[in-house]
Amino acid sequence: MFSIKESLRFGWDKFKSNLNLSLATTLLVLAVSVLGEIGGEGKSGFFIFVLASVVLSIIIRVGYIKIFLKMAGGEDAKFSEIFEGYKMFWRYLGVSILVGLAVIGGLILLVIPGLIWAIKYSFSQIILVDTEGRPVSSMKESGAITQGSKWKLLGFYIVLGLINILGVVALGVGLLVSIPVSTFAIIHVYRKLSKERAGLSAHQRTDLTPVSEGV
Repeated sequence: MFSIKESLRFGWDKFKSNLNLSLATTLLVLAVSVLGEIGGEGKSGFFIFVLASVVLSIIIRVGYIKIFLKMAGGEDAKFSEIFEGYKMFWRYLGVSILVGLAVIGGLILLVIPGLIWAIKYSFSQIILVDTEGRPVSSMKESGAITQGSKWKLLGFYIVLGLINILGVVALGVGLLVSIPVSTFAIIHVYRKLSKERAGLSAHQRTDLTPVSEGV
């Protein structure tokens, strides 16, 4: 089982050791996220501008995750890689829509199912980018690795939410720290749960292996 404290420490350490790239990429993500509202306001081509901003935002988000996955794993990453997310644009959009529909459907039902499904599929986008997989298979894998850890994950996400609220309170500048630290922490938890699932699967396969009978 993962540790919330350990995950946050990992996030902070990785942020410090990759300070320049973490700040630069996060600043770009934040800038693009408000581009549509600020840049397109009052213009005749507002809809087109917003659509272009959304497309750019998704592309950069994919690149952002890819870069942070590399940095978290101790690999070299370059700022220019943040623009390479176009290669997975449709798959990332697809998994985001599917996860959103699942969560909204759960909230409509009774709220609690929506919360459970939000946690269950919370790693779907990261898995898709990390494995370059497909939307449905990424969601299935997210559901598998979160099995039995949902309450711990709920506490983890609450802590991250509070940290990012503090980032907003700090005149928004704090987000330049809280977002990358949170991203590294989430990647740490994702990889921790993935390793635990891999270990469990290997153990199950060993248990299912027939014992050779002596002659």
